[in-house]
Amino acid sequence: MPTSSNGNASDLPAPGDPAELSDSELLKALESETELALDRVYQLEQPTPLDSIELDNGCKLMLKREDLSQVHSYKWRGSFNKILSMHQRGFKGAMVAASAGNHAQGVAITANRLQLKATIFMPRSTPLLKQESVRNFGGQYVEIRLHGDSFDEASAEATKFAAASGGALIPPYDDLQVIAGQSTIGVELAEELEQPPTHVFLEFGGGGMGAGVSSVIKRRFPDAKLICVEAINQNCMGVSIAKDQRTTIEELDRFCDGTAVICPGELPFRICKQLLDECVTVSNDQVCQAIQFLWQKNRTIVEPSAGLGVAAAICYDLSPSDRPVTVLSGSNVDFMMLPTIARRGQVNPPIRRYYAFEISEAKGTLNALLNSFLPDMNIIDFQYGKIAEYRAFPVIGVEVPRASVQAMEAFLGGADIPPHTDVTGTAAAEFRVIPFNIDLLQHPFFAVIEFPNRPGALRDFMMFASQIASVCYMNYTDSGQTEGQALMGFEFDNIGRQSVFLEWLQKTTNFSVVPMAIVKKFQNG
Repeated sequence: MPTSSNGNASDLPAPGDPAELSDSELLKALESETELALDRVYQLEQPTPLDSIELDNGCKLMLKREDLSQVHSYKWRGSFNKILSMHQRGFKGAMVAASAGNHAQGVAITANRLQLKATIFMPRSTPLLKQESVRNFGGQYVEIRLHGDSFDEASAEATKFAAASGGALIPPYDDLQVIAGQSTIGVELAEELEQPPTHVFLEFGGGGMGAGVSSVIKRRFPDAKLICVEAINQNCMGVSIAKDQRTTIEELDRFCDGTAVICPGELPFRICKQLLDECVTVSNDQVCQAIQFLWQKNRTIVEPSAGLGVAAAICYDLSPSDRPVTVLSGSNVDFMMLPTIARRGQVNPPIRRYYAFEISEAKGTLNALLNSFLPDMNIIDFQYGKIAEYRAFPVIGVEVPRASVQAMEAFLGGADIPPHTDVTGTAAAEFRVIPFNIDLLQHPFFAVIEFPNRPGALRDFMMFASQIASVCYMNYTDSGQTEGQALMGFEFDNIGRQSVFLEWLQKTTNFSVVPMAIVKKFQNG
């Protein structure tokens, strides 16, 4: 593993104030602190492996797998280096930190290792996975306090608490020793890479990792192009460098929560403005596409912030002979976020539209409406409840390939199509407001019905069901699973036909009955 040549770090004095150094002196100080960090960080963790992935043009993208560390993020390096250096100089007090998640885990595992108390402030929006990881790593030594809706609000509260309590504030990125801890990623890269890189794509939030790695790469591989990668509406470093001064951006997108910072750190900014060759931005959809690309190629799942570098490399004008590198900075992704990532990660995704139709409330009209849809129109959503004796207003969501959009619009403009309104994006459709009047139903029967999740399966089911029953309620949305489920209500002319229908259901599909007592409750809300 990489080692320092400077001997025992505990014999050295505390670093001076970096604010008093010139920009060139700051780079020299960071180089010295990086050497010291090499004596510390491997007391906690081993170097992370170097992996690769082939881009579509045949170019091999090297991946520094920080997602495989024990905290599933690179952040442990900076926090451990900072805290251990304090401990080596005799610090035994309490610590305070603010974090959107990954820095907090580094502080927590260090606090537990050194048996130091730490109070960690996190935004209320922090994914539960990261909160639980902090508790697990910190154990009895860590207290979590949720405050505010953003990192900056949590950070302000942590600073106030540290001043009042006398606790030592552990910065997530704007600290020379924290940056030096992240620099060890660059040292490992320099020893692991078989050939000098041509491009290095680095994710940026506050800038600690980007500044640290850049300082090493520029020294070891001066011809490598250092590229700052930020999400759109998170590009505080890019804006700051363009204006040649630290700048607070007005809007902050939090989809990539690990890099959601409105202003870069002072030290990272001073370092990066000397080293970076280019700043680029990528969209959240491009990040999701990069995560999907990683999964398809390597079966690797990373958090959105860690997909920034891969997204930029995919979009960048690289040649097959280039040797790009990026850092997979973490994999602490909230499980509930994965469906959103999967949906947004589709390349050329199909078009989705929602329409409210007005049809006759008569037996067979719903089925006739479904049968009229074109074969390549996949029904992904169906919302309907009986509210009147003679008129019905179902909402149907359809999905078609982009190449078929004109055909869909022509179909909907046909003379045989009932009156309809595009309700895509409306609150009632998005939040599934499905009114119905249970007093209008004759011999009702409600059940959760299963059927194959494929185009046409719902229509096939409705075609057979309509021969026996009338649909009076439908709540279906495409789950993306191999089996679809719908909460459906049926009504019958007489109780005998209900028995025939139940017998048919038992022979043809899986279902679970919903008691009418429950139905009455969710109708009344």
